[in-house]
Amino acid sequence: MEFGIYLNQYGDTRADFEFEAAFEQAALMEDVGYDIAAVGERHFYEDGFYEPFTFLSALGARTDTLTLATNILILPVYHPIHLAERITALDHLTNGRTNWGVSLGYRESELVNFGVGMDDRVGRFLESISVAKRLLEGERFDYDGDHIQFDDGFVRPEPVQDPRPRFWGGGNAEVAIKRAAYRCDGFTAAVTEPEQLRDDIEFYYDSVEEAGKDPDDAEVTIMVDGFVGETTDEAYDALEPYMLDLHEKYIKWGNPEFDSRPTWDDVEDQIMVGTPAEVAEKVETYRDIGVDNLIFRTQFPGMSQEPALESIRRFGEDVLPEFE
Repeated sequence: MEFGIYLNQYGDTRADFEFEAAFEQAALMEDVGYDIAAVGERHFYEDGFYEPFTFLSALGARTDTLTLATNILILPVYHPIHLAERITALDHLTNGRTNWGVSLGYRESELVNFGVGMDDRVGRFLESISVAKRLLEGERFDYDGDHIQFDDGFVRPEPVQDPRPRFWGGGNAEVAIKRAAYRCDGFTAAVTEPEQLRDDIEFYYDSVEEAGKDPDDAEVTIMVDGFVGETTDEAYDALEPYMLDLHEKYIKWGNPEFDSRPTWDDVEDQIMVGTPAEVAEKVETYRDIGVDNLIFRTQFPGMSQEPALESIRRFGEDVLPEFE
C-alpha cells in the first residue's frame, strides 16, 4: 500500500505563500516516508487555484522520491497531442515519477469555456485517452475521430516509463468505474462509506476481467479527507469548519456527490480524523477492502500551514510505519 498527500492549490491574491507552503510540505513528505504528492485541477474559482502542470514541474524539480500525480485532471479540455507532450516532459523531469488521474469533469463552466459541451465530454474523454496512450507508447499515426483529427501525429522523446505513465480513471458511478477498467490502468475515487467502496472495488475488478485485462496490473486509489491530531478533539477542531465549507462549495459547483451541506455525522464514515491510532484503524479498513494507494487531504482552503504540517508529520511518523 502506498500513501500520499493531496497538496493545497487554493490560492489568493497574496504573492506565492501557497507555493512555498506546498514545497515545504513535499520536503516533509519525503523525510517521513510518503510515496505520492497529488494535485488537482480547477478553473474559474473565485479565490484562485494553481494550474497543475506548472505546479507539478516545480515540485518535480524540488523532490527526489515522490511520485507526482494528478487527482484529478479534467481530460476532455486537453488536445491529446499537447497532453502527451506535457506528460512526457514531466516524466523526463522527474525521471519517471508520474501518474495521471483523469476524469470527465462535472462543472459546466470548466468544460464549455474550453469549447467542450456537457454532452460531448464522454466522447472527447474516450478519444483523448485512447489517442494519448498511443502517442505515449511511441506510435506515429493519422487520426480522424468525431472530436479530434490530425495527420502524422507523434511525440518525441518517448516517456521514461515503459510502456508509458499510468492513467487512473476517476469517478464513483458504475459507468465511470467501468470506463476506468476498460480505458485506464487504475481506478481512483473520492472515498465513500467502506461498504460502498468495497462494492465499487469488487465491481471495478470484475470489469477489469470483463475487459480482458490482468487484475494484477490494475490498482485502486482513493482520496480521503481528514486530520491527525494529538487528541481526537484537537483533530476535529483543527479541521472544522474548513472541510465542511469546501464541501458546501462542491454543492454550488454541482458535484454529484454532494446535495446538501454535510454535518460531521454525514461524513463520519468517509473521513479519517482523530489520533494516530484512530486514523490507523481507518487505514486498515481501506487496506483490507483492496485499496492500493491512499491519498490524504488534510489541508483545506483557509487552513494555515502549521496545523497542516503537524497532521502530515503525525500521519507519516505514527501511522505509515504500521503499514510498511
